[in-house]
Amino acid sequence: MKIILIRGTMNSGKTTTAGLVYSELVKISEKEHTFNGKKVTENSLQFNKKNEVIDFTSILIIGKLRVGIVSAGDIAIDLRSNIEIMISLDVDILICCARSRNQKGSSYRMISDDFSKEHEIIAEFWIEFSNDYEKKDSVKQTTVKKIIDLIKSI
Repeated sequence: MKIILIRGTMNSGKTTTAGLVYSELVKISEKEHTFNGKKVTENSLQFNKKNEVIDFTSILIIGKLRVGIVSAGDIAIDLRSNIEIMISLDVDILICCARSRNQKGSSYRMISDDFSKEHEIIAEFWIEFSNDYEKKDSVKQTTVKKIIDLIKSI
């Protein structure tokens, strides 16, 4: 499995970025896909009262590739469980979020220490953040495009 990391600090918009990537991948994937463990046929993102994307997992089929997404990346033990599930489901590419700290017990360190030997980290993207609510999605579009282009190139 190849891993693409979306990195950022807590509450910087990692899940928002993953949601934007998911929304773009839905447009080019097979219609039926898995979202939070259920078969769906359309964009199934859910939002909280602040209109923020709620953490999710998804598996989409793009060409011959099984592309998984795990948006919850702040808590290492939860992320580990989701990565192990994606591995068991034979995902070819995993897009996952990880809090940016490279210290013992962090999500990023867990991925690096526990998964990078058997699964190649092919890219790491640091997301941009804006305090301007109107720009919260637009500042992430460059990263979203790079991730989509990378997946299309594989």
